[in-house]
Amino acid sequence: MQMEAKQGWLASRVPGLGCACGLMREARPPGQPWFNALPVLLGVLLAVLLASGAVVTVYYNPWHAYDSLQGIAREVRGGWVVLGYHQIGASLAFALLYLHLFRTLLTGGYRAPAEFAWMLWVKLLAVLLLTGWLGFVLNGGAGGYWSLMNAGNAAVRLNGFPGAVAMWFLGGPPGGSTFARLLVLHVLLALCAVLVIWMACAAAKKARPMPQGRAVPFWPVYASQYFAALAALALVFALLLGFAPHWGLGGQNAIPAGDMAVPVAISYPWYLTPAAGLAGAFHGVAGHIWAVIAAALLLYALPWLDRSRRHRPGRLYRAFIWLLGLDVLALGVVTAFPMGSLLPALFTFWFFFHFLVLTPLVTMLEAV
Repeated sequence: MQMEAKQGWLASRVPGLGCACGLMREARPPGQPWFNALPVLLGVLLAVLLASGAVVTVYYNPWHAYDSLQGIAREVRGGWVVLGYHQIGASLAFALLYLHLFRTLLTGGYRAPAEFAWMLWVKLLAVLLLTGWLGFVLNGGAGGYWSLMNAGNAAVRLNGFPGAVAMWFLGGPPGGSTFARLLVLHVLLALCAVLVIWMACAAAKKARPMPQGRAVPFWPVYASQYFAALAALALVFALLLGFAPHWGLGGQNAIPAGDMAVPVAISYPWYLTPAAGLAGAFHGVAGHIWAVIAAALLLYALPWLDRSRRHRPGRLYRAFIWLLGLDVLALGVVTAFPMGSLLPALFTFWFFFHFLVLTPLVTMLEAV
């Protein structure tokens, strides 16, 4: 009793400790799957990204972006480890987020009463995609240079408030002043991602049904499960850091940016390739941007496009979700194909067809 009184005294005075103590005492239904640890692991990776990004920002010089990153890796003590933490952390964060979104689709976790949590996860995807693209650009390599050049050309064509905001950040040629502005936006978006994931976890907790009958305390049952999942993630992280620190990042950014280093097709990091493949099916830089925005809006509106009243999707719709997952993987692969190829258009058509036609039709049939 005396120990519980001390814990209550600390929880009432230390910020955040009361929430942690409440989580430890929280009751949950028995037999929850291991995949429920994905949001927690994603939050841990975002913390790693913030910590490593803070160290990189101290040494980063936007007027000599490529040389400063090479200097961090080669001249700063332990700099290559910090850069590896940042690069691998970004790759694993996207991998966990894609896996969580796919699992939510398969289990129907976007349906009421969890539609607000789903919308927040989609917002997190949009924020991380933009943050990842800014990190790709700030590298100072050839691929990021020409990607920023294309984005600047698109900003010139935008009108109104979106055009003004785009010109504030992307106006002028790629260089030190532009990189300095994008660095500020990169940091702000990273902080926004932490806020969004906290809101998404809170919304998912509100939508979670209360356990009926026998309940299992979070501590020590599910806490040990989360620790085991974190240990597995740390093992994968260590293996990538030691043996493949540049895995999936694309080789073009290893070349310094310059007017003489013009890539035939921009090689994006693997986590940006699905969005790049989706945008590649449309002509013009502005068309690329509107294609990605339309895809995000479809994901955002999924709870209302789904016409079923079931808690979980039926077998037929789950089969189409698996096809959608393969389609998204294919969109990442077709970025290696030349512009105007039929495959990007075909896979992009299936993506929009899935949400605009198959989702309302199949879920309506399964609801009968």
